[in-house]
Amino acid sequence: MKRVITHVNPDLDAVASVWLIKRFLPDWQEAEVKFTQAIDESDANVDSDPEVLYVDVGRGKLDHHQIKGYLSATKLTFDFINQQRKGQELKPSDKQALQTMIEVITAIDNARDLSWEESKDFRCEFYLHWLLSGLRGIGRTDLEVIDFAFLSLDAILHNLKVRIEAKKEIEQKSSEFQTLWGKAIALETGNESTLREGEKSGYVLVVKKNPDQGGVRIYARYDSEVDLKNAFDKLKKMDKNSDWFLHSSGKILLNESRTKKMKPTKLSLKQVVEVLKKH
Repeated sequence: MKRVITHVNPDLDAVASVWLIKRFLPDWQEAEVKFTQAIDESDANVDSDPEVLYVDVGRGKLDHHQIKGYLSATKLTFDFINQQRKGQELKPSDKQALQTMIEVITAIDNARDLSWEESKDFRCEFYLHWLLSGLRGIGRTDLEVIDFAFLSLDAILHNLKVRIEAKKEIEQKSSEFQTLWGKAIALETGNESTLREGEKSGYVLVVKKNPDQGGVRIYARYDSEVDLKNAFDKLKKMDKNSDWFLHSSGKILLNESRTKKMKPTKLSLKQVVEVLKKH
């Protein structure tokens, strides 16, 4: 059986390297994960067995500790996987998202996160690398850390892919319009991340209409002066057979929900935008 071996008490660099191998190296999906103490120069057989890959253990082709410079085991592992996949390259969306992940992991493994603006804030304890440290601190096993990290990295990869796609959709598909409170955008897409990306881009309001089900979601920035109460009243009058919900903040107006079924609007995106321009 193929085996991937990393060090005991695995950190983010170690678990991400193992995750890359099991997710993206052909024929290694079922590889067994094992743990070892750090290996020193006395062991010259680290890369001698093609059925065994050592990552981040102190020696070998997938370890960076003997190489000067800004590097990580994750970066070496990703480069190794790309070499092995010649003729069956990764999908562009996977590759772009993975490269972003590797940049962040390499920064963390080289302590560059200490210079992040929010590094002194307690919210950093929610970051994956500190969660892994916490799991080790409360006595979880190395396999439990790996299992948790794998699920988390799967989720991060998904989020990055949809966020990258959301940026493209906003650039290529959205239309800008003026409201009483500032500039807004509207677009037809099923990508939920366009709402957040639009707000991050500085628009006070983002309108998303699902091209399949027809439902509409309208989000305004929390720090804006937007109040959607008048738009809510107008849309309900125009669209009596559909469901509309206004959040108590006045900044979220929904005709589509992730938590309950709602009757989608028959109004076009253009009609909804015209209401928001005036109300």
